[in-house]
Amino acid sequence: MGEISIAGRTVTVSLVATTHGEDGDIQRYLVEVSGSDAATHLSILRVTSAVDARAMASAIETELLLDYPGSREDGVLRDPNVRAWRDEHRTAIEAALGQLRDEITGMPPEPVSELERMLLHAFDMDPDDPGSRDA
Repeated sequence: MGEISIAGRTVTVSLVATTHGEDGDIQRYLVEVSGSDAATHLSILRVTSAVDARAMASAIETELLLDYPGSREDGVLRDPNVRAWRDEHRTAIEAALGQLRDEITGMPPEPVSELERMLLHAFDMDPDDPGSRDA
């Protein structure tokens, strides 16, 4: 479980399940915001199930900042109080996301699934070759 406090609320991300599929492991996380009973599930194709800065950043960006329609319908943004908090504290949320991204830059690269590896190879972006483009 990972937590981050932003402008008086806590965003909590918890691993719920890992599904093994033909394209790799899909991690399902539960995203909650304190002071609300609204929650949402976020699925990410990742090798690791860790609730680390990558998972936290993805949850915050997808569920709070991107105005993902599904979140407004049945996720954390279905709560009008969370939407109002988000709108009032967007700068603080973006700053917290920036801190998580800074933490991510100091982390070792995440293992790449076979599907991601094939896509990177197709675009000449070999994750194992430091001389490839923007890998």
